[in-house]
Amino acid sequence: MQKFNLDVRGVAETLIALLAGLLASSILILSYGYDPIKAFYWLFYGGFGSLESILDTLGYATPLMLTGIAFGLCFKGGMFNVGVEGQAYMGAIGAIIFGGLVPRLLPFLSPFSLILALAGSMLLGLAWALPPALLKAYRGVHEVISTIMFNWIAYNFVMFLVRGPLVNPSRPEMSLPVVENARFSVVPGSAVLTTAILASIFSAVLIHLLLTLTRLGFEIRITGSNIDAAKYSGINYKNIVITSFLLSGALSGLAGGLVITGRPPVWALYGTLGNIMNVGFDGMGVALIGRNHPLATILSGIFIGGLWNGSRLMEPYSGVSSELSRAIIGLIVIALSIPELSKRLSRILQG
Repeated sequence: MQKFNLDVRGVAETLIALLAGLLASSILILSYGYDPIKAFYWLFYGGFGSLESILDTLGYATPLMLTGIAFGLCFKGGMFNVGVEGQAYMGAIGAIIFGGLVPRLLPFLSPFSLILALAGSMLLGLAWALPPALLKAYRGVHEVISTIMFNWIAYNFVMFLVRGPLVNPSRPEMSLPVVENARFSVVPGSAVLTTAILASIFSAVLIHLLLTLTRLGFEIRITGSNIDAAKYSGINYKNIVITSFLLSGALSGLAGGLVITGRPPVWALYGTLGNIMNVGFDGMGVALIGRNHPLATILSGIFIGGLWNGSRLMEPYSGVSSELSRAIIGLIVIALSIPELSKRLSRILQG
C-alpha cells in the first residue's frame, strides 16, 4: 500500500509540474503577443495528433531514451554525468568513421557495417567518459566541471572532423554518410522512425535488469543513496564511479550513433552539428522526468520527442518562432524535472 501511495504521489507531482510548465510557457508566449492555446494545440497535435506524427515522434525519441538512460544510470549512483552531450557527439562521429569511412576503405567489411558503426559509437562514447571518471575517482575532481569541459572539447573536435577530414566531397555542408549496410530500416508510414528504436528499448530493459537483479546494480544504488554506508559495507567506490561512467558513456555514444545510422534522410552529421546538438542535454531532462527509472525513461523520452516533433508546426501555424518554441520546450522540461532533482538535492543537503 505504501508503494502504491508513493506512485500516486509521484504522478501527482508530475502533473502539477506539467501544469506549472505550461503556465510559465503561456506567460512567455503571451509576452511575445501570441495565442498560447493555439500554440499548444499545434505543439501537441504535431507530436501526437495522428499515426504519422506518433511514428515520427518515436523516431525523435529514439536517441533521447538512450541519453536519458545514460544520465539516469550515473544519477542512480549519485553522479551527474553532464557529459552525455559530448559523449553523444563522439558516438556520432564514431558511427561515421566505422560505418562510413572504414567500409569504403575496406569493402570486405561492408556486410558488417552496422555492427561496426554501433560498436565504434559505443567505444568512442565510453572512451570520452573515461577521463572524467578517472579524475573523479582518483583526484576528486567534480564530474560536472570536468564533463562540461569535455563537452566543449568534443564539440570542437567533431566540428573539425566533419568540416575537414570526414567532409562529404559532394555535399560539403555535411559529413561523409554511413554506407547503406550501416543504416537501420525505415518503418513504413514515417519519415524518421527506423528499427533503431528497438536498440533503445532493449538498452532500457537491459539497464533495468542490471540495476535490479545484479550485484553491480545494487552497489550503484547503494552508493547513490548513501555513499558513507556504501564505503563502510565494503563497496569499492572508485570501481563504482568508473564502471557507472563507462556504461553511461557507452549508452550516450550509442545514442549519437543511432542519430546517424537510424535517422533518415541524410545518414550523416551536419557541419553545424545541428542534428546531434541537445540530444544529451535533453536526455538529462528525460531522465529526471522519468525519475531515473530506465523503463519510465522510455515514456518520458516519447513525451519529449513529441515536443520536438510538434514544435515544427508551431511557427507555420501559430506564428511562434523556432527559437521561442525551443524556449517553451525548455520551460516544460525544467518544470517536469524539478520534483526528482529537488529530491536528490534534499538528500545531499541532509548528508
